[in-house]
Parts: sequence; structure tokens; C-alpha cells
Amino acid sequence: MLEARFTPRTVFMEIGSPDPTLAVRAASYVERVYSIQVGQVQQSARAPCNLRPVLCDGIRIPVPEATVDIAWSGDFMDRLQGEAVTEHLQGVYRGLVSGGEYLFTTQQPVAEVRRQLFAAGFSVVRVALLSLLLKPVRITAIK
Repeated sequence: MLEARFTPRTVFMEIGSPDPTLAVRAASYVERVYSIQVGQVQQSARAPCNLRPVLCDGIRIPVPEATVDIAWSGDFMDRLQGEAVTEHLQGVYRGLVSGGEYLFTTQQPVAEVRRQLFAAGFSVVRVALLSLLLKPVRITAIK
């Protein structure tokens, strides 16, 4: 799903994964990877030079504004509650280029997640049709 979106000029951001495997693998396809790590930085023994680990709370996303083409967070959104969700979405939105995509999965009600994404500024929200019947739901939000 992600690999098909990668080009040599793509800037990719992975948020909240405790394992840097995806970030390391993505680095072989893209120009730059921000690996947003919550807790402690997990260094890979052979971390590529274009992979930048960033230690933060996952809510405030400290990457340069309008630089990320694709952001992925898996189920990280489900770990956030209340105002933290709003701040997280605003932080991701700030980091994305115009037309940039934020992909994630969630167990939360689709209507509420859509409302939060539009409130953060995203212009398009797509829900994978098959995942409406299954949990977690896969969502793509476009800036």
C-alpha cells in the first residue's frame, strides 16, 4: 500500500511505531524518512543516512512545515484521546505538503474521525470500503 506511493523524491514520515523496520525499508525507496518515535529512539544497526529519527510525544510533530508527502501512523491515533487527537492531526497537517497524504488505521467510529480530520484542515478523507465491515478501518486523509 505504501510502496506504490513512493518515488525517489518522496519524503515519508512514520509516526509512533516502536519498531523502525518500516522506516528503514522505506528509506531505500524515498528521498528522506522521518521516524517519529515516542518514548525512546530505536536506532537500527544499519540506519540509512536519509532516515532521521525524531523523539517526541507524537502529538506535536517537530518536522519542517510542508515537507512530508506521505505520513503513516498505523494505529497510533487510537492511543490518543481528547485534545491530543486534535493537536496530533494539526501537527501532521502542518508537516504535509499540499496534496500530501496521511494514512492510518483506527478502531474509532468513522464519523468522528472524519469530523476531526476535516476540523484539522484536511480537504479529502477516504475510507477503504472493505474496512467499513472490519476493524480496524483504514483511512487516507489528503491535505
